[in-house]
Amino acid sequence: MGTDVVVVGASVAGCTAALLYGRAGLTVTVLEKARDASAFKGLCGHFVLGGTEAMLRRTGLWDLMVGAGAVAGGIERWTGTGWATPPPDAPEAISLRRERLDPLLRAVAADTPGVEIVYGAAVDGLLTGGGRVTGVRTRDGREFRGRLVVGADGYRSTVAGLAGAAVDTAPNNRFGMWAYYKGLPGASTRIWMLEPDVAITIRTDDDLTMLVAFPHKDRLPQFRADRATALESFVAALPDAPDLSGGERVSPVIGMTDYPCVRRDPTPAPGLVLVGDAALAGDPQPAVGCGWAFRAAEWLAAETVPVLRGDRRESRALAAYRRRLRFIVAHDRLARKAALAGPPDAVQRFLFRAAGGDPAVARRLYLLSMRAVPVGDVVNPWFLGRAALAVRRAPA
Repeated sequence: MGTDVVVVGASVAGCTAALLYGRAGLTVTVLEKARDASAFKGLCGHFVLGGTEAMLRRTGLWDLMVGAGAVAGGIERWTGTGWATPPPDAPEAISLRRERLDPLLRAVAADTPGVEIVYGAAVDGLLTGGGRVTGVRTRDGREFRGRLVVGADGYRSTVAGLAGAAVDTAPNNRFGMWAYYKGLPGASTRIWMLEPDVAITIRTDDDLTMLVAFPHKDRLPQFRADRATALESFVAALPDAPDLSGGERVSPVIGMTDYPCVRRDPTPAPGLVLVGDAALAGDPQPAVGCGWAFRAAEWLAAETVPVLRGDRRESRALAAYRRRLRFIVAHDRLARKAALAGPPDAVQRFLFRAAGGDPAVARRLYLLSMRAVPVGDVVNPWFLGRAALAVRRAPA
């Protein structure tokens, strides 16, 4: 006997999908390899861009995150043309450290009728029958069957590997290092596009500020020699840098030295679908991972709940899910190009100039950076024409 849905992975995408399936009246078993609900993903920037705000509010997760201490607001951005501030009424980003976010999401999912989370359940096999995936097997020999299996087990997805999901990998010429600081007066959420390096400061819960460096890999020796000193020197050299003199670093400096961009076939076998980082793990610099996980989980549930109720064919639902993911894939193509850490191309420089002279252009570019609009809202003749007009009208 099984459940309607077996979800592998009790993190952002897995818990979000589980609670939405449960709210739809379905039964869900979530398998998590960690042994307790307080486990969390440490190697994560946990910043959720404004394009996800509406989804978080629809599901009630926004208020729960704020109640847990999350900090919401806009993002100031520095480029070679100076500072750009958030336009009025733009959607807000939100930040809550994973050590609070992950247990919160598990609690919400577990409290949803029909949802059960099983801890200490590391999956190492797929169950099949009738030409489809029918469940999973764990290392200790337990079997969990469901009408739909959801792989939400992250960047190195075991489920995707077992299914032989097609993989598209692209290089990343930056690396990332970050740490948390307390007592930084006037700290705000900002991003510096330094060509080729990128720096970010993120205000988050417990009055902490996350300092993040995404330098070109040419600077790896400096960070390997002394991560903390290199990070602070990197931040101190920024234009309008935050004042670190009165701050205290309250965490180790952690990060990754190589993080290729990965896209997988999200529907690798009948009865099996991938979501979150298992389906797409892009460049971490734009801070899109958590937001994509939340949004893709909502899209997946919206398309497959009718299948599990007997009101829709599975093939049509999974094709619709793939179409929804095109929004993410289009943004990921731009991010992959940026991850090569080359100088801005002519179109980017042109748009930066146009944004300085036309508030409507600036707003659209901001919404694009927050992943709140599709790429086609910027890459189209009308918008590029308006940008060209703004550049022509700008003072010499």
